[in-house]
Amino acid sequence: MTRPLLVAVLELRRYLSDRGELAFGIALPVALFALMYLTFGGGGSFNATVHVVDADGGAVTADILDRLESIDGLGVERLSAGEASSRLERSAILTAVVFPAGFSDRVASGEGATVLIKRRGQGGQEGQVAANIVRSVAQQVTAEHEAVAAVSAALGSVGVSPARASETVRSMIAEGQEMPAVVVESRAVGGSDEFVDRLLPGILVMFLMFAVTLSSQAIVDDRRLGTLERLMTTRLTLWEMFGGRFLAGVLRALLQTLVLLSLGFAALQVGGGGQYLQVLVVCLLVSAAVSAIGLAIGALCTTRDQAIWASVVVTMFMTVFGGTFFPTSGGAMDTLSRTTINRYAIDAMDGIISGGETLAGQGLEAAVIAAFALVALAIARWGFRASDR
Repeated sequence: MTRPLLVAVLELRRYLSDRGELAFGIALPVALFALMYLTFGGGGSFNATVHVVDADGGAVTADILDRLESIDGLGVERLSAGEASSRLERSAILTAVVFPAGFSDRVASGEGATVLIKRRGQGGQEGQVAANIVRSVAQQVTAEHEAVAAVSAALGSVGVSPARASETVRSMIAEGQEMPAVVVESRAVGGSDEFVDRLLPGILVMFLMFAVTLSSQAIVDDRRLGTLERLMTTRLTLWEMFGGRFLAGVLRALLQTLVLLSLGFAALQVGGGGQYLQVLVVCLLVSAAVSAIGLAIGALCTTRDQAIWASVVVTMFMTVFGGTFFPTSGGAMDTLSRTTINRYAIDAMDGIISGGETLAGQGLEAAVIAAFALVALAIARWGFRASDR
């Protein structure tokens, strides 16, 4: 057991000293994980800033701005007229909302009032959404003021003071806002939330599969350079060399897993230490299967190009058809996914992370992954040669 382990450690040291392989195996997965997290999982809520020019300074405008600032994800930045124009000219901002002088007085008197929205081009997606929010809040506030004015005028003819009428109407409006007649409820039905749940398992398995290329190339390179022939002159047996190469592939994949798994748990905060260790065990099993597949490809291929292309085909097939980021449901895709490691590995990890399951409940998935590894090891051992064929 010591000799295969020494071979594996030697191969791992060679891997760590190769900057190109480190960039492909660790730096690239980390960079792509960060990109995908920021794109799909970095924030599910809307965030925008409304740039406001308050040339009015009245009570109605203040009420509108207060309500805008109370909306989650929406910020309000007050600008002068000149600063807003300057920023729009140089595209520093794409939308500005202007409350003209006398806006509050016109609303209070029941006259027509206008909020001006200045845009650079189309105003950008964020600016368009923010402008629609401003428009909605402004219409709500002005409608309330108009209702107060109309009720006060109507009750004034029967001896009710305008102050009392205004207070009563505003109290009723406030009660209606606290207990609205219509409540809008948002429920996630698949889509982005489901994607985020599978983000970490999908990335882990996808980049573990990419390790197939490294394992397959190592065997072909050793055969091409005569390294295996020289090792055969030592006290190492063919089985020990084979075991060392297999362990080396497992250690390479496991090192990559530790980096990505730690980063994923820290960034996504998907679980605790117990779940981390259980997912790590699944990753260890996948690492063994990946190493075995790489050995099988390397043992059967005679050139580096053959090994690379065969690895790419196997990796892409399993990544695309294995339901890496989106679960398959029925049909040909579901059937194809059952021929891949990705399907079972991601289901196992997803069950542990988001399904409240334990490692003990992933028996079927673990058995299938182990079967992949054993079949690949048998093929690799059959094709393993110490010299060119």
